[in-house]
Amino acid sequence: MSKKNILTVLLDLLFVVVFNLLFFMNGGANHAAVVWICYGFLHFAYLMVLLTPLLAAHGSARTLSKTTTYAISLLFLIAEIVFFLVVFFVPVENSKIVVSVQVVLTAVYLLVLIINLLADDATEQKQFLHDAENQFVKDISARLKYLKTVARDSQTKNKINSLYYLAHSSPIKSDEKVSETERQISEQIATLESLCEESKTEEALVLAGKIENLLTKRNGVLKAIR
Repeated sequence: MSKKNILTVLLDLLFVVVFNLLFFMNGGANHAAVVWICYGFLHFAYLMVLLTPLLAAHGSARTLSKTTTYAISLLFLIAEIVFFLVVFFVPVENSKIVVSVQVVLTAVYLLVLIINLLADDATEQKQFLHDAENQFVKDISARLKYLKTVARDSQTKNKINSLYYLAHSSPIKSDEKVSETERQISEQIATLESLCEESKTEEALVLAGKIENLLTKRNGVLKAIR
């Protein structure tokens, strides 16, 4: 275990140790049933503060998701601390009232937390789909940009440059209807790379024209179905 992890665990245990020292120093184990009920719920709340950041979304949404889940659990912990102090210092004989309040607090907390986690998951899924759809245009644009540095004659460079701007301005969101066309484009760009490296100008220009036609076809289909 790294030094950072050890310090994190010690910091997490600090609240539990200090709270329990104060709790047992002020009354030992001789507390009313309602106090012990709040004691249990308070420790549950603190445990959730430690666990909920682990449930946060991943990827680009992780930071915001981790912050919101932590904030929700922290508010629940604060509410439990306040309620515990009220029950500890103000004699409450009716345990049903205490249990009812604790159940309502916990239910509201779990409801808000689950709704937030579901919303985070939906956002993460949308971001994943967007990135996946965007990958084709990003990939071929990057490869064509590289080819501009590989091509040795001006005619091929100009043609590849034209292809690059066509690809770069293509619709980002893809569709199953153009998946075969995209596969062909990707394969032919790989072939174009070999032709450029071997300085086969005429063949490279012919193939670049075919790629241009395929890109135009893809873009036309996507624009028609939008």
